[in-house]
Amino acid sequence: MKKKTLIVIGLLLICLSFSACASGKSDSSKQEENQEAQAQEAEETEEETEEAETEETQEETEETEDGEDTVYNIGESAAFKDWEITITDMQIVESIKSDYLSFSPKESNSKYLQIFVTASNVGKQAEHFLPMFAMGDDIHAKVYFGDGYEFTSTNLMGYENDIHDSTVNPLSSQDGEIIFQIPDSVSESEDELQLHFISGNDIVIFKIR
Repeated sequence: MKKKTLIVIGLLLICLSFSACASGKSDSSKQEENQEAQAQEAEETEEETEEAETEETQEETEETEDGEDTVYNIGESAAFKDWEITITDMQIVESIKSDYLSFSPKESNSKYLQIFVTASNVGKQAEHFLPMFAMGDDIHAKVYFGDGYEFTSTNLMGYENDIHDSTVNPLSSQDGEIIFQIPDSVSESEDELQLHFISGNDIVIFKIR
């Protein structure tokens, strides 16, 4: 009888031991699963944050590219339509002289803004640069001063260096000048002057002062 009792007690102890081990393993497995789930969730959150930051950076870059035009300086070249345009120099003068002619501003208290340009035709056929009577997408030039003051170019009839209406063959260049008549208040100011080449809704900008 005692032996049977001891055997039963022994079996009970063994069962309890297995049960405790199984319970311990179960708790350990659940803990590991919870840790893995938390790690995966943290990783996914980090990836989402990185993606959001990347998208935000791209949007900011696009806004900068779309919202601001590149401004070129004297000596730099800008690609525009079938042209590569370079402003090589600028000066403000009281008069302009050629071999046989002399030009002075028609209005008093004014001077000439003399801009030196190189226009290179990178297209596949001959083109007119700055046609006198621009139509549609023809390129024309304007100077802007201060808070949006706008000046159109002046055609000096008979001045051989005027680049308006120049016919330039493909892979060739033409040097010339664009002349603007500006008041003394503009010529004597230290405010910025910009030269804009415009074709339809497209524009290229040079800072000339």
